[in-house]
Amino acid sequence: MHHALPAEPLLGFPVPAANRPWIVVFVDPPEPAPDAPWPNRLLSRLLKLLHPGFRHVLALSPEGPGRDWLVVNPGGLGLGIGIARGDATLPTLRRLVASGDARAVIVSARAPDRFRPRGLLTCVSTIGHLTGVPTGPFTTPRAFHKRLLANGGHAAGSA
Repeated sequence: MHHALPAEPLLGFPVPAANRPWIVVFVDPPEPAPDAPWPNRLLSRLLKLLHPGFRHVLALSPEGPGRDWLVVNPGGLGLGIGIARGDATLPTLRRLVASGDARAVIVSARAPDRFRPRGLLTCVSTIGHLTGVPTGPFTTPRAFHKRLLANGGHAAGSA
């Protein structure tokens, strides 16, 4: 017997606070293994067309009273959402930024002024939707980085 899920609790679920702080992180994903499925290897080759250091974007936000972080990582294999526990998250990010292996922009999420279709489900469109910063269907991570800075984001030299 099939039971329909009541819509009320799901539709009434609160959206994240408009002023939630996010650290938006730009990185290059690791190379897939030589025996990885061909779509993964193809995506890796396509990403090489993008500017180095700006081939992927993910976001972190402080979660709760401790030192936990909500991580949103829209990867090619799926949407990763989870809590990074412990004190290693921020020092790791600082090390990656200091070494030039990552770039980070600190933003406060804002509510969109109108309905915005999600368009292509890329890492950029997902994080843009999360932070309330508009993106186009073909916005690259580098262009998104510039847009975040132009819209009040702050580059994190040491996160």
